[in-house]
Amino acid sequence: MNYGTIVIGAGLAGLMAAIGRAEQGERVLLLARGHGATHWAAGCIDLLADAADPLAAVRRLVAERPEHPYARAGEAALAAGLARLQAACAAAGYPLVGSARHTLHIPTALGALRPTALVPVTMAAGEARQLADGRPTLIAGFHELRDFFPPLVAANLRAQGFPADGITLQLPPGEWRHAVDALALARLFEQTPFRAALGRQLAVEVRRGGYARVGLPAVLGLRDAVTVVRELQAHAGALIFEIPTLPPSLPGIRLYHALEDALLRLGGQLQIGSLVLRAEGADTTLAAVYSEAAAREQRHHAPRWVLATGGIAGGGLRAMPTGELHETALGLPVRGPAGHADWFARRFLAEPGHAVFRAGIAVDGQLRPLDAAGRVVYANVAVAGGAIAGYDPIREGCLEGVAIATGYAAGAQ
Repeated sequence: MNYGTIVIGAGLAGLMAAIGRAEQGERVLLLARGHGATHWAAGCIDLLADAADPLAAVRRLVAERPEHPYARAGEAALAAGLARLQAACAAAGYPLVGSARHTLHIPTALGALRPTALVPVTMAAGEARQLADGRPTLIAGFHELRDFFPPLVAANLRAQGFPADGITLQLPPGEWRHAVDALALARLFEQTPFRAALGRQLAVEVRRGGYARVGLPAVLGLRDAVTVVRELQAHAGALIFEIPTLPPSLPGIRLYHALEDALLRLGGQLQIGSLVLRAEGADTTLAAVYSEAAAREQRHHAPRWVLATGGIAGGGLRAMPTGELHETALGLPVRGPAGHADWFARRFLAEPGHAVFRAGIAVDGQLRPLDAAGRVVYANVAVAGGAIAGYDPIREGCLEGVAIATGYAAGAQ
C-alpha cells in the first residue's frame, strides 16, 4: 500500500505527527515496536518545571536556548498542539482541563504535590486549591492494590496543611478477588454493580467523617472514566478525584486511546509490534525502512517520514559496548557523550544534569536530522519528541510539552 507519510513511534509525539499528516489528507501509517511513554507517565501534560506561568517560562527558555526543541518547533506549534490534544480528548469523552498560563498541583501516590499544566477532568477535584478549602479529604484504596497506600498519602497531605484521612475499601464479593491489578480494577469499575457497591461503602465513610471529596487511585475505568467518576460521586455524596499511580498508567492509556481514535477516524493506520531494524536511502532521501515480521523482514516505503522513537529512556537510543550511543531505527548520527566516562556528572544532582539524558539527534528549524557538521542527513525526515538532542525532558519537566510541540510541527511540515 502506498503511504504519503510513515511515522515511526507511537508516543505522544508520533501520534500528534500522524494526526497532523492525516488531517492534511495524506494516507498515514504509524509503525512502532510498542506503546510510548503514555503507558507509564501520569497522564498529565507537563510543559516546564518550576514555572507559575509555563508559557511565559517557555518563551524565556526559547530566547536563552535557541537549539532547545521548544525553540525548533516554535511557540505557535505548542499552542496549536495543545489545542489539538484537548480536542481529541474531548471527542473521546475524556477532557483535559487547565491552561498553559497557570501551573496546577495535584497529589501523587506518595501525597506530594506534583506541578503540571493540564490534567484529566477526573483529577481536577484534587487540585491543591481545592484541597485548601479547609474541608477534609478522604483517601481510599484497596488492600489488593499494593502500590497505593492511603494512610501514607493522607499523612503527607496533612503534613502540608491539608486535612485528610486514609482508609482501605473492601472489594465486593466476586470472582475478581483472586487476581486484582490496576487494569483489572479499571475493567471492574466499568461494571455498574461494582460501582454501586463501592459507592455505598464510600457513602458510609463520607457521612461518618463529613468529607468533601474522596481521592482514589487512578483506576476508575479504561474507556469511560468520566461516567465512573460521575456515578461514584452520586453514590458517595462527595466529589471524587483520581490520583496517578505507578505504571501501567490508566490515565496515560486513556490519552493514548483518545489520540489513536482520532487518527483512525482520519483514516490513519497503526502497526504496533513492528520493530524498525534499518533504513534504505540515497543522498539526502530516505526511501524505505525494514521492520521485523513473523518470517521475514517487511519493507515500508513512503516519500515523507517522522521519527518519534524517543531518547535513551524510551529505547530510541541504544548504548554500544564502547559507550557510544546508536539511534536504533534509521542509524542517524547521535549528538551526545562519546563514551561511558562522559555519560554522568560526578554529582547526582549536579547542574545541568547528566549528559546522557540530553543526547539525541540534532535537528534544524524544520526538525530535519543533522550530522556532526550540521548538514541535513535526510531532507524528507522530521524528528519529534524525545529523540531530539539538547534537553533533558524529565529534569526540565517538559516531556509531554516537547512531544506535543514537535509532534505538531512535524505533522504540519
